[in-house]
Amino acid sequence: MKYYVLLLFIGLVACKTSSNKQDPHTLLTSDTLAKPDINQLLKLYQPLMGDTIEIDNQRENERAKWRYQGTQIDSILLNLLPTYYEGQEPLYYACYKFDLDSNTVGLITRTPSDYESSSIKLFAWHKKNDTITFETELAESWGDAGDAMTKTSWLYHHQQSGWMGILEQFNYSEDLNDTTAPISETYDYYHFKWANNRIDTISRDSSALVAIYNQIAPKKGKATTGKGE
Repeated sequence: MKYYVLLLFIGLVACKTSSNKQDPHTLLTSDTLAKPDINQLLKLYQPLMGDTIEIDNQRENERAKWRYQGTQIDSILLNLLPTYYEGQEPLYYACYKFDLDSNTVGLITRTPSDYESSSIKLFAWHKKNDTITFETELAESWGDAGDAMTKTSWLYHHQQSGWMGILEQFNYSEDLNDTTAPISETYDYYHFKWANNRIDTISRDSSALVAIYNQIAPKKGKATTGKGE
């Protein structure tokens, strides 16, 4: 009987020892293989050329390549984006990259909205701490039941002040059930710049900014945005 107990004990010890030994093939877990690489993400973005660029989501010609079509970002690389964007359907598209300053790379990215990936946002990759932050929405458009909104931006580089931008937001509203109700149409303008490692709003004085926007807006073609222009 003692021999049977001894053999049982040896067998249990052997099983435990075997289970503690890790198969070298299991070291390549899915988490290890799926670790996102910032360099792989950056390769998806085309260089932004020039010092003035319009950001919109309007396709001028359906048969031509849309300059903000972008390259789809897979679910693994999406883990590099801020937590707020995790878990959504991976309909994100890398468009253009440019240096906001010597330590920061701006990433113009088309992202999901209510109906499709129509929201164009600016992310910033901070090289020193290797993080990506969401900075601002540059363009968007939607319409629903008599209400509509269109947002368009112009980014431009000032020699002394660095990268700046001006945003135009058009809001439209009508009562589809009451044809006698007045239609509301408004334009709002926002002036912002890149400063102190973040986007900073300079002004929201629409009456003053509309003239600046109209000066910049007609200058289409001054800059190009890498491939696809």
